[in-house]
Parts: sequence; C-alpha cells; structure tokens
Amino acid sequence: MQRSKKILVASHCVINQNAVVGGEARSPGVMKAAVDWTYEQGYGLFQLPCPEFTFLGPERPPMTFEEYDTPEFRAHNRKILQPVVEQLKTYQDHGYTLVGGLGIAGSPSCDPGKGVFIRIFLELTAEAGVDIDFFWQIPNTPEGHFDPHDPGSRFGPTRSISHAEGGSSS
Repeated sequence: MQRSKKILVASHCVINQNAVVGGEARSPGVMKAAVDWTYEQGYGLFQLPCPEFTFLGPERPPMTFEEYDTPEFRAHNRKILQPVVEQLKTYQDHGYTLVGGLGIAGSPSCDPGKGVFIRIFLELTAEAGVDIDFFWQIPNTPEGHFDPHDPGSRFGPTRSISHAEGGSSS
C-alpha cells in the first residue's frame, strides 16, 4: 500500500487524554472523532509532546494562560519542541505535506488562538521554514466532540494565530 505522505500535527492529548489535568479530560482515552476523521482523510498523526505534563507532571493543578506564560515555561517549550521541528522539517524536505495542526480550544498551552505552546511551536516552525498553514481544534465543550465541518472545530489559517489575542512572543 502506498503512503499518503500527508501528516496532521496533533496536540498530545488528542491521542492520550491521560495527560490532561485531572477533571478536564473530554474522553477516557483518545479523542475518537478526531482520530477517526484523520484516518478517513488518510492522514498520519504526528503527536506533539504535552508541555504541561513534561513541565509540572501528571498531578499538576489546573492553570490559566497567564500562569503558563512565564519565561521558564516558554524556555521549556522551546527545548521540547526543537527535536519536533527538526523531525517535521525532515518530513517536509522529503516530500511529505503537513496538512495542518489540531489543537485544543480553551487549553492554556494548546489552544490554536492563544495557547503558549502552540504560539511557540508556530514561531519555531516558521523560523525553520516548516509550513503549517491551518488549524482545527477540539471544541471547548465537556465532551469535546470534533466535527471538521462544525465551525467550533475549525480554527482556521495560522496567520490568524499570529494576530490573535493573548500570549506574548518571546
């Protein structure tokens, strides 16, 4: 079977809800609707690391965008993203298409509009010449049902992110 050579970059908890802050999971394991849609499209899934889990561990308290937007957390994000960006660049340089990203609406780290981690991720990919032009999102609802045709599941072009409210650049 021939590979699609199309990759969707996904926030860690799309594939592993066990990394989510206690009480905030939107699924017991994977975000099934998002994973099923990715499979139906023929996309490979590239799982990003969970910056909150690797920074504060599994028993961390819920925190806000502002509480995560610190020099220490931003430096941590850059450190864990360097090998990720290098790998994505390798894919791109070998003819793979990065069809977009899938973030988590309302997450202080992975919200496509203002998440601290996603903003740094897009800064680093832009610096490396890695093209990620569009973001979908898991809606900020208790069940987080993903439907790519629902406006709540579509964030839009990444140029929207650089002009979105919230977060600061480093």
